[in-house]
Amino acid sequence: MNETHTVLLVFTAFVTFVLVELSWALAKLLPTKSTGSSTEKQDHLAEYGRAWCVQQAVPFADKLLGVSGAMDNRMLVPWQSAFSFDWAVRLPLIVLSAIWPSPSVLFVAHVANIASWACWMPAVWDHMVWAALLEIVFVLAVLGGGGSKVIADRFLKAARVLLIILYFSAAFWKLTTSWYDTYTSCAPVLLSELLSGLAPASVLPGGSMPANFLLKISPVFVAALEFAVPIALIANPPAGVLLALVFHQTINLMPMTYAGGFSLAMVTRLVMYVPGTLAAALKSSAPFIAPSAIVAAVAGIMVAVHDSLDSAACSFLALTFLYLRGMTRGGLIDAGSPQKKSSSEPILARCMLVAAVVLGIGYGFLAPIAGVMGMASSTMYGNLKQFGGTNHLLVPTGLLQGYYAESKDASWMTDAFGGGLLRVDFTNSSVLQQLAPADATSQLPKHARALRAGINASSSYYELYAARNYFGRSQDLENTALHNRGTNGPRMDDPPYAQPAYELRRVLKLARDRGESFKVVYTRLPASGSPGTFRDYTGVKITLEENPAAGTRTCTIGGAPCASDEVALQPPPPRWLTWMLHPYPMPLLDGDSTEVHCST
Repeated sequence: MNETHTVLLVFTAFVTFVLVELSWALAKLLPTKSTGSSTEKQDHLAEYGRAWCVQQAVPFADKLLGVSGAMDNRMLVPWQSAFSFDWAVRLPLIVLSAIWPSPSVLFVAHVANIASWACWMPAVWDHMVWAALLEIVFVLAVLGGGGSKVIADRFLKAARVLLIILYFSAAFWKLTTSWYDTYTSCAPVLLSELLSGLAPASVLPGGSMPANFLLKISPVFVAALEFAVPIALIANPPAGVLLALVFHQTINLMPMTYAGGFSLAMVTRLVMYVPGTLAAALKSSAPFIAPSAIVAAVAGIMVAVHDSLDSAACSFLALTFLYLRGMTRGGLIDAGSPQKKSSSEPILARCMLVAAVVLGIGYGFLAPIAGVMGMASSTMYGNLKQFGGTNHLLVPTGLLQGYYAESKDASWMTDAFGGGLLRVDFTNSSVLQQLAPADATSQLPKHARALRAGINASSSYYELYAARNYFGRSQDLENTALHNRGTNGPRMDDPPYAQPAYELRRVLKLARDRGESFKVVYTRLPASGSPGTFRDYTGVKITLEENPAAGTRTCTIGGAPCASDEVALQPPPPRWLTWMLHPYPMPLLDGDSTEVHCST
């Protein structure tokens, strides 16, 4: 970490402090009341359960209404399938939970959700893992026994800690050299997209001083905002909720990368920090005019950006209205001590907290460090270099891939993490071309591209994550915000890209399963390096050609037959690892030096 990065980290910390203070000052304007005996009359478990049901119902509503929704909605097995667990099991449980949110009903519904999530792994969005971990904590809380109030108290205390850890992890992985480099950073990509929806080119032209200033400070500001949310939730929960609402609403205003699924997943769980607020909002005495005016204004902006509102947006706005109404009424601030606990409750509560911390740290921090998770981890939009050496300012990444890169033994760990790195120089496989490099630059709004050009930012943007999550679900992808903005430009020659040997083995299986005839040319790379050194590295090329119709497969290395242990001839990686790991390939463009490009 050089002096420039030290200054940027200090500046990020300062902006974080300012944002927390601003949210705290705003929260002080809200009338609050102490949590007296009235808490005993409120069912916090039912309040949480019904909010949870709102998030679960949104993907079903979009399908039934034929609405193009957020890019990151939860996946559903089509109801026309021979058996759809989602429509036949999950949906009835969601409806039953909304009507009768008892511990037993919510328990079964949460278990069904966890099972569904596990079947989709690792082709899930990061917020779905966050939700699954919180659902696991809920299941553990119910298994501890007791009535609704005891379970709610046990669950809320652990879940609050877990979600704060997860928010911190998402912010932590923004601390990379590539994030703070405005040429490659995802921050200008996201902010330019947001600005393109809020201010037309006639108001904020690309290259103008205000536009350039906003884009250049975006890495610091966005990272600070992500750190400020969990800090505010710790210091003053109402302030944290208000700041989180602002943060997630900015995400909802993205024309292309509209991650309404993430925003809704979080807004339905913010009630954990201000239990009783949603219930308070339903009282006739709660204020109406101010919350309505705020939400109506935001809704108008969203319609201007998206042309319409999907179920996730409507649900988010409705819940925002309830939070504002409930908190301005003096809604409940903490869960209090709703019921006398059994003598074993302190032990159970401590165990729940330990479980929450272990789940949060293990998933949020240790998994990317070890290299067992890439996509679906909390590293999204962080410009993180996940293999071949780290670009994070504080911690290493991909330790297992690095350790086993040169290993030749036959251990199960070498099978999983060995093989080193390679550069895919050419392929004509439609499967491999779909998955990498997955250039999505043309899908960005034209004004967003002009804004980025104003600060000489990279003209490239990739959807490596989305390509894997939507693999085999092209119709679903076309019906999301990710692919209903911008223009479909002509296909350019794909640049080479670096990836672990693991990923080539994994995607070759996908191509073979489709019965493709294809050719792949790749080069083995050193175990560590930068995008520039990987691009310029000269090595012996390996060529694999397969024609399943003719029953032929040839592999050559420098014109000679490949050895039997060549990566392209190996079986797919072990199932236990493919359940967790979708690594980010690294596009290698002309002019690249040390930083990695942005990908969703």
